[in-house]
This record gives sequence, C-alpha cells and structure tokens, in this order.
Amino acid sequence: YINSSLDYKLKGYIGDKPDSINLTLYSDADFAGCIETAKSTSGVFIALTGPNTFFPLNAISKKQSCVSHSTPEAEIVAADLAIRTEGLPALQLWDMVFERSVKLKFQEDNQATIQILKTSKNPALRHLSRTHRVNISWLCEVFKDLKEVELVYCKSDEQAADILTKAFTNPIKWQAALDLIGIKNVPH
Repeated sequence: YINSSLDYKLKGYIGDKPDSINLTLYSDADFAGCIETAKSTSGVFIALTGPNTFFPLNAISKKQSCVSHSTPEAEIVAADLAIRTEGLPALQLWDMVFERSVKLKFQEDNQATIQILKTSKNPALRHLSRTHRVNISWLCEVFKDLKEVELVYCKSDEQAADILTKAFTNPIKWQAALDLIGIKNVPH
C-alpha cells in the first residue's frame, strides 16, 4: 500500500486571520458493516476551517463495542465518540490558542439522528447507556446548552468522516472522499 500511494499527501492551508477560524467536526457510522460481527464502525474527522482555511487535525476509525440495531443508533454512538474525544477537548485547546471562544460545527448526514439529538426523544434507543455506554441525554445537552457547538446537517457526499467507515470500490467516489479530508495526489 505504501509503495503504491507515495504520491498522496495530506494538505492543509491557513489563509484566514485567527478570528475567522473555527472547528468543523464530522461524525459518521456505517450500519453493521463488519461481515463477521455485524458491528458498526465510527468515523470522526476534525479540522480547522474558515473561508480560506482547511487544516486537518485528527481522524478516528473505530469499531463499535457492540451491535447496533439501526443506523441512527450507530450514528449516535459515533457522535458521542466525536464530541467526547475530539470536539470538546479541541474547543478547550483552540479557545486558549486563539484567546477567544471558538465555534464547533458538528456535521451529521442522517436526519433521524439530528432529530434525536435535538429532542432527546426516542424510546427505542433507551438501551444505549447499557449496551454502548452512551448517555443520549448528555449528548443532547451538549448541542442544546453549549452555544459554541452547532449541530449542522451535511449531505452524505460532503461527509468527510465517511471515508473512515467503509471500503470504496468506485475510484471516482474514493477520490472525492480523499479530497474531503485533504489528501491530494501530488506526483514527485
């Protein structure tokens, strides 16, 4: 793999003043993607963004701890991972670096998941705290109470975390997924 991908480089750029730069956090999950276990995979991608800024900071691809029963369940588990391990810690760091309150745009491509995160109402998911150790109430409070965190719908073809959750067989979609996370084909 390394020998066949030497021309691929991770590229970031910063073309804005610090007061125009914020954080964008992408979270995605496949549903029952593992052929052997039927477990889902969480994908997380975070970058500094602005009108002329895109600087990747981190990415996570992690198999979920148990089987999810629906796409929204898998997406909420991924959202919890994203907010807890990347989003909130990054807010704290970049608030100090920029000496101001930084905004975090949380990008989600599943409408049902967004509705659950806005209302915290879905009795079919009440088992999440026991099975996945995810507290939906806490997650909903983050989006409701923290004015720095904004829950945003993004189209699936703009979901940067998608590349971290599944295999691609279509070369055009693969290249589009690489572009979303800042990986460019730059010949020597």
